This record gives sequence, structure tokens and C-alpha cells, in this order.
Amino acid sequence: MADDTIPDEIADEAARWFAERDSGLLNDEAELDAWLAADPRHAQAFAEMEVVWSDLGGVTVAPDVRESLAPHRVLPMPSSVTLAPVRRWVPTALAASLCLLIVGKVYDVPTRLQADAMTATGEQRTIDLPDGSRILLNTQSAVAFDYTPGRRTIRLLKGEAAFAVAPDRARPFTVEANGGSTTALGTRFLVRAVDDVTRVSVTEHRVRLAYPAPGGNSVDIGEGGSVTYDGTRGIGPLEAGKVADADAWTQGFLTFENRPLSEVVAELSRYHPGFIQVVGEEVRARRVSGVFNVHDPVGAVAKLQGSLSLKSVRLTDRMIFIYG
Repeated sequence: MADDTIPDEIADEAARWFAERDSGLLNDEAELDAWLAADPRHAQAFAEMEVVWSDLGGVTVAPDVRESLAPHRVLPMPSSVTLAPVRRWVPTALAASLCLLIVGKVYDVPTRLQADAMTATGEQRTIDLPDGSRILLNTQSAVAFDYTPGRRTIRLLKGEAAFAVAPDRARPFTVEANGGSTTALGTRFLVRAVDDVTRVSVTEHRVRLAYPAPGGNSVDIGEGGSVTYDGTRGIGPLEAGKVADADAWTQGFLTFENRPLSEVVAELSRYHPGFIQVVGEEVRARRVSGVFNVHDPVGAVAKLQGSLSLKSVRLTDRMIFIYG
């Protein structure tokens, strides 16, 4: 969080003081008073935290979210403080963002009711299946199993997974996602079903993709190939050379080449148990190339800020708004 008058370190310190005070972790109010009195910019940064949080007064925060966010308490803003104009959008944006955080990242009840296995934000989980096959489930992902004597079917309800398949010609291994089916003709492949677009990438041997399934068009995808499908365009063309990028998350990284900042941040947000948003069309369109650690999305945001000379508003590391 920064502008021309409040350096990043002061803004981050203000967020820390605010979170400690409103979460009941501050033992001595005199320490906070001394910090506020030490520099007029301290009071200004702290007051902006008050305004951001006070705008959340009409939002009911779920108990499991409340554990990681300071509870609401409104204090009057000092009359001598003038808010920086560049951050007047923050309260409304933050209120909407918290609603999305609560509904989308915490509950997702429809998916939970269908899933046999599901990962939380930032979690990756290995699932050993009874036939010897293995699934690596990525963040914010869910699967359901349907094993019968004649068939092994996995439904990818959302998210992303890597499949290492134990051979069994008598029981085909098929992954269903977004109306399509991918049947293993080898050992290892990935399926990503985020929003309405599904991507299948093959790292070993080949698979047969059918969309819509059953009875739709089909295509075989060989090792090193990727194909996307959706309800608008059907099965897309075979793409080569992108499997390494699709498989990078299994090694703990995300790779991007000349992608819009909005797309990069949206992907990082899938690993962050909070909310990250880019504000401003010009900023959202900035192009990004780089490699980022999936286990440190906040560090990745700092890296993006530094490389693109951007600023941010933060309420601790849980709520981050990036702007130019």
C-alpha cells in the first residue's frame, strides 16, 4: 500500500496495528498512541484502515473467516486526516470482495455435497486410488469417484488435477469434466476445468478426448499435446509446447509468458486464502512474463508490484488491491 505521501512500510505497519487492535491482540493502547503521534502519516494511514473496515458494517462474516480477519469495530476518523483520492474506491470494493470471499472460498456447498475429495484454497492433495492409480488434486479443486467392475470414472467437479493411471485394459480410466470425457490410453495427463473452459494436457503416452460426451466429436492427444474445449467452440486445435506450463503447478510453480496482469493475478488468487484484485483497465492489461511460487502468492504480488512499478492497498495480507 503506497502513494506519494505514505510509504509502503508505513501503510503496512498501519495495517498491522489495526489488525492487532481490532482482533484484541493489542495489550497496550499506549504503544499504538505513541506510534500514531510519531508521524502525521501514521495517523493518516491508520485512519484509512478505519474507513475501509467501517464500510463493512453491513456484512456478516462467517466464523471460519472471522478467525483470519479482524472483527468490525468503528472508531471516528480524526478530522485532521484527508484521505488520498486514489484510494476512495477501496471501501466499496472491499465490501464486495469480502462477500465473494465468504461465499466462494469458504462454503461452496453444492460442490461439497457432490465431492468425494476436495481441496481448500492453497492446498494440494495426493489421492491413492484402490486400483493403483493416483490423483494430485490442485488448489480449489474437487473430484467424485465412480468405480464399477467394468469402468473407472472420475468426475472433475472443478479445478485441476494430474492423473497417473494404473494400466487395466478391462476397465477404461475416464475423467469427465464440463460435458467432455478424457479416456487414458497411457499413464499420465492433466485436466483443468476452471470456469467454462476445460484443458487436457498429456505428459505421458496419449488420451482420447470426446466432447460433448457421449456421442460427440473425439480426438486423440499425444504426449506433449494440449487441447481445450468449451460449449461455444467445441474442441479446439491441438497445441504443442504448452504442457510444461500446464504441469508447472505440480512442481510448485506457475509460469506465464506475455499474459495480462489480470489473468496472472486471477491465477495467483486461486492459491491465496483471501482476496487479490487489480483495479483499473490500463493496469489490468499490463503484460507479464515470469515464474511464481504457488506457495507464496503474497510474495508473487510483491514481485509483480516491483517489476511493474505498481502500488497496492492492503488490509494485512488477506485483502490486497493493486493499482497503478
